[in-house]
Amino acid sequence: MKFYMRLVYIIVALSATFGMSVSAQGENTKGIQFFHGTFKEAMELASKEGKLIFMDAYTSWCGPCKRMAASVFPDPVAGEFFNPTFINMKVDMEKEEGPSLSQKFNVQSYPTLLFIDGSGNLVHRASGARPVDGLIDLGKEALAKVDKSGDFAKLYNEGKRDHETILGYIKALNQAGKPSLKITNDYLLSQKDLSTKENLEIILTGATDADSKVFDYLIQHKDAIIKLKSKEIFENKVIACCKKTFYKAKEYRNETLLQDAQSKMKNVPSKAKEFKFDTDLQYYGETGNVAAFTKAAKGYASKIAKKDAQKLSTLANQCMQYFKGNKSTSQLAEQFAKKAMLSGSGNSNYYMNYASILENNGKKQDAILIVRKALELAKSKNEPTNAIETYLLQLQS
Repeated sequence: MKFYMRLVYIIVALSATFGMSVSAQGENTKGIQFFHGTFKEAMELASKEGKLIFMDAYTSWCGPCKRMAASVFPDPVAGEFFNPTFINMKVDMEKEEGPSLSQKFNVQSYPTLLFIDGSGNLVHRASGARPVDGLIDLGKEALAKVDKSGDFAKLYNEGKRDHETILGYIKALNQAGKPSLKITNDYLLSQKDLSTKENLEIILTGATDADSKVFDYLIQHKDAIIKLKSKEIFENKVIACCKKTFYKAKEYRNETLLQDAQSKMKNVPSKAKEFKFDTDLQYYGETGNVAAFTKAAKGYASKIAKKDAQKLSTLANQCMQYFKGNKSTSQLAEQFAKKAMLSGSGNSNYYMNYASILENNGKKQDAILIVRKALELAKSKNEPTNAIETYLLQLQS
């Protein structure tokens, strides 16, 4: 973990310096996954999915912001809470739409952590960095402020079981991060025809886990749901359900659940292959299965990453993160990082990533040569070199 945190620090520093986006975590990893669209698009998605937006309002020069980006957001515990629960955004308050959002939400210090509903209304906020458990507590406080499930529970217990009440109850439970499968199942079991518009809405809203009967209904009525809503909405729901089941697989160390999630993802063919490799990497990395992880890493490199520098770099870092002391995976990390560097169109971040792995594999002199090349590249492009020079001094000392 010491290697991983130092590597994240280096890359965060470089990204802040050059305005680049090379993550030691990547897009398909364990930490919090951030939405890359506009705030308007995030609101639309939050409204559709009945979720709150979590916004990290930061600046490029903010030290506590960088520390959260390096040590809190990549944490698996944070990811497993925030990814299925919120639409997560990072917004630089000094760039693009940042200034207008800063004014709208009266952001005066950094980081400011905002929770916003699908209509753009502020639900909860806090200023200052938080550790992982503090950030999760903050998220729970935000959910509690929009938790209307108690009102629906009262109606439900009084015997009000019409479609509108049930749908509202399920949405309220989902938004509050509470289980809704029992309510959904009980209602659907009472229905003779699941193909009605009302019941299709219940199925779509109530499907939260791939390992459930409600998910089976979702797949059985795929065509009707796509016709009623859209293919995109259907596929997004499948992806969310499969991710939820995968999180459970990791939590309970249950390989059957892993395989179930991967099998169900075949209902979204365009995402199935990458999902399988990515979840294999995470699951077998966390469970310490070197052989299965190595097989997944090689498959991901050849069939998914190919010459994609960012994916190769992320893969290299995963090898070191999970199995730093293992000779074969450390050598794989070198191979992937080197290929990323050569495929990275002269991006200094990839040179630095490769150098860090070389250093940790006991090849300090090779690392120094690579950092010097990174320094030459940065100078040739008139880019700031402070972070590179600092790392070079560390290596030489």
